[in-house]
Amino acid sequence: MIKIHNLHKSFDGQQVLKGLDLNIQKGETIVIIGRSGCGKSVLLKHMIGLMDPDKGKVFVDNQNVADLRGKALDMLRMKFGMLFQGAALFDSLDVYGNVGFSLIEHTDMKKKQICDRVRQALESVDLTDVENKRPAELSGGMKKRVGLARAICNNPQIILYDEPTTGLDPIMADMINDLIVRLHKQLKVTSVVVTHDMTSAYKVGTKIAMLYDGRIIAQGPPEEIKNTKDPIVRQFITGAASGPITNNRNYNYK
Repeated sequence: MIKIHNLHKSFDGQQVLKGLDLNIQKGETIVIIGRSGCGKSVLLKHMIGLMDPDKGKVFVDNQNVADLRGKALDMLRMKFGMLFQGAALFDSLDVYGNVGFSLIEHTDMKKKQICDRVRQALESVDLTDVENKRPAELSGGMKKRVGLARAICNNPQIILYDEPTTGLDPIMADMINDLIVRLHKQLKVTSVVVTHDMTSAYKVGTKIAMLYDGRIIAQGPPEEIKNTKDPIVRQFITGAASGPITNNRNYNYK
């Protein structure tokens, strides 16, 4: 579904991605882990064409994303749904306007069809009778679920999750994890989850890949990653203060 080959990206002379390679199979849930600022969100932005590579290629459904412009790029993006780190709801719109945004802006669907789709998406994330509420009236967990409803409203083939449990208490975080697993099974989508929450990574992922120093240095099933002997991966997944990541003075996270 997604193939990334030799991906490079720099900002102001600082290399963030350094020849990253990654294949994401149709129907899997891959969790990309790594320290804050290591380039995980930058990688997601390349997948949906918000950034162009300095070097390398990103293919989605056999299309080179960097080659697409205008309507062709818009059509590719309609294959995606995305849950942003802070939900990223529009304060000026009610829940209906937020969840149905892409359908309102990019399709010719009639209002009743959009209303039905919005209601179905909200029910899928266990929310009812909230269409007329504003984001300011919602709790943090409800905002996440509204953001998730927006991500699935256009029936995407691929869902991207950027730190889906950040800012949530442990109970609400586990509820979001359960939703991710449930929606993956119901919608039969390909899911890409960016997180540094290992509890979430082990629960939702069918595969985990670690991004370090601009490359994917390890990947495999959750159980394999949990039992890894790689000292870099081991330090990260256990949260140890001392180890090769923090002891490497020559390395600086971007």
